[in-house]
Amino acid sequence: MSPRSGSLALRLILLLLLVALPAVAQAGNLHLIEALPNGFAIYRSGKPDQEDLEKYHSLGIQEIAVLSGNADKHELRYRDLVPDLQVVYDEKQNVKKLPNAAFLDWFDSWVEAARRSGTKIAIRCNCGCHRTGRLAAYYQMKWQSLTYEDAIILMNKHGRRMGFYPGLKDQVRRLQERIERERLQPAGAPR
Repeated sequence: MSPRSGSLALRLILLLLLVALPAVAQAGNLHLIEALPNGFAIYRSGKPDQEDLEKYHSLGIQEIAVLSGNADKHELRYRDLVPDLQVVYDEKQNVKKLPNAAFLDWFDSWVEAARRSGTKIAIRCNCGCHRTGRLAAYYQMKWQSLTYEDAIILMNKHGRRMGFYPGLKDQVRRLQERIERERLQPAGAPR
């Protein structure tokens, strides 16, 4: 094999990896964030395939927030596999921008209601890494009192290609600051 053909073969292998790895990373990635004795559970996931949706059903996941705005291609497309699953949010969030206060207020209300009622819920984007990881970190800092550092460790543990979005750590830091401000505010005070 000549050096030129070896180099071409290596480039071809790298190209195939670049094409195939994102598809592999986007399916599944289902992880439990927290479960409570009353039946409440919150999961994080990437975009589900049919097998993942069957797993959602077997786990009893009842509501999902889709942070990539593509529930029509997954949860709604295979509605027969998850007849009890309700898509409660389906908008594409920007991984480079912090979620706005209105979304975070909605998320907090949704989580609070699910925790009270014992509902199993999930959050997902495409790979379950960046947008989902950021929101999982927010949940863990707010509801589980994890430190910023511990939330980052878990975000990175369940994420892939995290280095592509170095700004996520700063976003999680800003989410932590929001949580701290809320804790200092008297009940009923405007945010």
